[in-house]
Amino acid sequence: MKELVFKRQNELEEIYRGVHMDVNSDAARQLLINLIESGDVDLSNLLSSMDDEITKAKQEALSRKDILDKVEKWKHASEEEKWLDDYEKVNLI
Repeated sequence: MKELVFKRQNELEEIYRGVHMDVNSDAARQLLINLIESGDVDLSNLLSSMDDEITKAKQEALSRKDILDKVEKWKHASEEEKWLDDYEKVNLI
């Protein structure tokens, strides 16, 4: 069960990283370890709660996807424009 909790935590962290959201992995893992070791938490409830967090993170990721795609296109266009400017400068000399 403990391994499953950490697997879900990894999945959650990957979702956050994929959309450039901040996540404090070390603190989250330490909190999970403390909860599990204390025995005060029902692991099935913890897994259910983590599944809810993963669902929320996926929804947030979808809402950010359009913005991130536009930023990526803008960065690519900016790099291309810089390359063209540099190319024109070299050919004018």
